[in-house]
Amino acid sequence: MTLEFENELGHIRSVTSALNRPRTARKRPLLTGDLAPFFSLTGAASDWRVSVFGQKPTEQATSIFDLVGTRPLIVSFYCPCWGRYAKPYLESLVRLHQRLLSEDAELVVFSNESPKVLARQIPDLDFRVAFDAESAVAQRFGVYSEDDPVWERISGISEEAFTPALYVIGPDRQIAYHFLDDNFDQSLDLKAIAHVVRTVNETSYETH
Repeated sequence: MTLEFENELGHIRSVTSALNRPRTARKRPLLTGDLAPFFSLTGAASDWRVSVFGQKPTEQATSIFDLVGTRPLIVSFYCPCWGRYAKPYLESLVRLHQRLLSEDAELVVFSNESPKVLARQIPDLDFRVAFDAESAVAQRFGVYSEDDPVWERISGISEEAFTPALYVIGPDRQIAYHFLDDNFDQSLDLKAIAHVVRTVNETSYETH
């Protein structure tokens, strides 16, 4: 918008005001039946991180194709800045991992905090945690958006955060199960997740 002002000397000055950038709609979170997006990880035990999209990894990378190649993949997202919701959720992931040991499945958790810091919070963190520093994977799954931040919707959260989410993914990258907690008032159903993992194993892996 361009406005014209006349100063005390009678000179006309034009001023262009920048309109607020319209907020774009939040990308829909992925649901059961959707195709899981591509991602790859680099690093090693206790220090996994998301490879930068569009750049060739400087070290050997593990992609989603590698992770779903021989057994079901469970992807979850976690933020320490969730306040009182954070610790119970992470403890649920620890219990889920113990269940998955007998189900032959892989658990990968993406966090906006480094695995080394998380390991100091909970010593039983023996599953794969990947540092999603730029929230790239979270955005691809639709559980993070700069245009619709969690802190605008949920009181008690003042930092950039992912929406709590978990996905069970089969060999074709199709999502067989999803959990989303937009309102931060639910908990993981470990029994249901284990059942889906068992079904995916029986129908998509053991028959190959």
